[in-house]
Amino acid sequence: MLLNPRTGKEARRFVQRKLIIRLWIFFFLCFILIDIIFYEISLHYISPLLAIGALIFGFFSGLLFVRRKKIYWEEDTARVIGKMDQVGLVLLIIYILFSATRHWLLHQWLQGNKLTAFSISFAAGAMGGRLISMRRQIVRVLREQKIIQ
Repeated sequence: MLLNPRTGKEARRFVQRKLIIRLWIFFFLCFILIDIIFYEISLHYISPLLAIGALIFGFFSGLLFVRRKKIYWEEDTARVIGKMDQVGLVLLIIYILFSATRHWLLHQWLQGNKLTAFSISFAAGAMGGRLISMRRQIVRVLREQKIIQ
């Protein structure tokens, strides 16, 4: 499980199913995008250094933009749940605007296949950053509730 074997299989019972599904989706999308990046590098569409730079930039933006989900313990259901708050909504709008205009913003420096490979690298990093940040938030809440050590 993406929550880590050390957390125990019982911890999964205390996490909203939608959050677990979201973690798995981010994991598989990140894995697929990284495979595509290796393919793009092997065809020399993008240099490894530029791909790694885009991955790192995407990773840190993913860490920032996962904030759009407030992950907390809900007493009524006795589970970790995630809900969007107002700050998160503003961050989501900024993220969508950047994602939609990424090609327009970067077309002066990157063209064609290199721009596409850069965008895929950025998206893979963002997925990875969101995955790790969301997982850390869930584990933190489970620790606060003393479900895991």
